[in-house]
Amino acid sequence: MNYHIDFDIDFRRNEYPGLFIALEGIDASGKSTQVTRLKEAFEKDGKTVLIKHPFEGEIGGFIRRILSGELAISTVALQYLISANRHVQQEEIIDHLKKGEHVLIDRYIWSAVVYGIFDKGDGDFKKAENWLLLEQSILSMYHQFLIPDFTFYLDISPETAVNRLGSMDKEKEIYEDESKIRKITAIYKQIIADFPEEFVVVDGEQSVEDITEELMGKIRESSKY
Repeated sequence: MNYHIDFDIDFRRNEYPGLFIALEGIDASGKSTQVTRLKEAFEKDGKTVLIKHPFEGEIGGFIRRILSGELAISTVALQYLISANRHVQQEEIIDHLKKGEHVLIDRYIWSAVVYGIFDKGDGDFKKAENWLLLEQSILSMYHQFLIPDFTFYLDISPETAVNRLGSMDKEKEIYEDESKIRKITAIYKQIIADFPEEFVVVDGEQSVEDITEELMGKIRESSKY
């Protein structure tokens, strides 16, 4: 038997005095670099800031072993691990925001949604007749998580990502090949189209300095800053 499901979704907004800022984007889009540079800019402005990394603690360490290919588990199990990791992180994030401190994070729930869709849809979401159901099924694990005040998407092409990854001295992760990067990029674009007010898209092909200037310009407009 088939059932029709129709519903609206809203997110938990940050009502605390501290600013919560996430950087999103495909691999090698410059997220980690910009998080570090933003922290430096915040501190020059006399702000107290905490950097959170996507996979920390015992759960995060286990996830990193999976992403590196050292361990193999089902993609469904991986999504639940990522959700658990985000939940643990969120408690610390809220504690700092309550104190009026600002929090920066490289990847947050939207990347979990994107990669979750990639895994469930076998990477080819355009052929999935139930795109909306697939999207909402991943969001169901995250829609009550705290949404950042700013979610910046650093927009680069898959070609740029592949070139940058090739020049990096780091262990290759399971999602870091050109075919997967192209499909993940397409999913990000669709998510941004579906939730346009949740993202600020920034040209990640600019110089590092210009990107930081653009990000800080938008952040300083916030009444919380």
